[in-house]
Amino acid sequence: MANTRGENILIFLAAALNGAGKPPGLTVNRSRRRPLDNAELPMISLYVVREDVARATSSRTSPTVERTLRVQVRCRAVGQDAAVDPLRAWAVKAVMADRSLAGLALATTEDSTEWESDDASDADYTIALVDFLIRYTTNAGDLEKKQ
Repeated sequence: MANTRGENILIFLAAALNGAGKPPGLTVNRSRRRPLDNAELPMISLYVVREDVARATSSRTSPTVERTLRVQVRCRAVGQDAAVDPLRAWAVKAVMADRSLAGLALATTEDSTEWESDDASDADYTIALVDFLIRYTTNAGDLEKKQ
């Protein structure tokens, strides 16, 4: 079975974040949640938060739907807010370098950033959550098929 178009987008984004020019020592993964140690930082985790689906045309019988994939890039670095800023800058640069994601997407936009810390553990790191919206189309009944 082939990957869905959404999965291919995530594969592309992970490769872009892991590409040339990334900050020294940066680890990139696709894990939403996993225990980690400060020794593993800096780290960027990439995952889907939500996907909205709408008809791509005004025709109710159109086989094409437009999808908006909300992808979150979780940047983590040891220290205070300033420590995570280079990771956030890299995430935006890497994701926005090719807004069509090599033809996988109609458009890619940066939506928001939220800062937090991990108060529930002994870890001393800061987190910046960067959300991107990625618009693409598929067949209404086939997530693997480009329309």
